[in-house]
Amino acid sequence: MLKPLRFSRRTWTAVICLGILVTPVTGFAQDPLDINEAERMFSYNTVELRDQLTYGLRVAFPEQQAFVDQVVAKVDNGELSRSMVNVVFVWARKRKPNIPFPYFEAVMRLLAEKRGVSFD
Repeated sequence: MLKPLRFSRRTWTAVICLGILVTPVTGFAQDPLDINEAERMFSYNTVELRDQLTYGLRVAFPEQQAFVDQVVAKVDNGELSRSMVNVVFVWARKRKPNIPFPYFEAVMRLLAEKRGVSFD
């Protein structure tokens, strides 16, 4: 019959400390849909902003398309940054994936107003 292994307190402490040092830290991983992802989207620019907003926000009405066109115009003029639009875009899609446009519009108006930019 095998005897159980007996280790001293010092040996157990060393084993535990070594295990802690070797174990990778995974508890601090970022949320996959965070601001950093929105910032990274800016560097890709594989899709035109108008198409990204129209299809990603599920624009269905002419009034919604008019707002998207205003946002695109303000980004092109330099009044709003594309990275800020991307942050709001990602947040709205995460907030309500099936109808993100109302959330996008409300937050864009609020943030634009704080920056001195107004929409019609």
